[in-house]
Amino acid sequence: MAPGEEGDPDRLMLDWAARLSEVGLSIAHAQYHKHSAYVLSNADMPGFSRMEQQRLARLVLAHRGKLGKVQDAGLEGTDWLLVFALRLAALFMRSRSDAPLPPLRVAGDAAGFTIEVPQSWLDDNPLTGAALESESEAWRAVGMKLLVSAVSDRRAAQIAKIA
Repeated sequence: MAPGEEGDPDRLMLDWAARLSEVGLSIAHAQYHKHSAYVLSNADMPGFSRMEQQRLARLVLAHRGKLGKVQDAGLEGTDWLLVFALRLAALFMRSRSDAPLPPLRVAGDAAGFTIEVPQSWLDDNPLTGAALESESEAWRAVGMKLLVSAVSDRRAAQIAKIA
């Protein structure tokens, strides 16, 4: 089974992490990601092995805040990719609006990630642009890169055609 295909275990884990990442909001808004991770670590969750449950809790814990808290917590190679996807989704969807997302080009390697975002979209969404800068610093703090590149609308159109 190819990575990312329906039924892929990593894709399924990412789906569950995204669906359950905010369960801690029912406890408190402040540091809800920690509450979510605690609930996922300790709840009876039929259908999940203890290892899957702990992995899910680590992913949810990592979806916000500093990454150092999970750096030595047993994240495997693909887990960093899942954390990246979850953090990016939380960052772009934080306003809960139905506004269309920009065409993005995302690439990754062992050193980290690169994202190309249209400059015009960043100009129209300065808070998200600032959040991307903060996110870049969070990855740098754990020895990985996150390079955010603003691209022209022409380049963005090329990206959209490829997707």
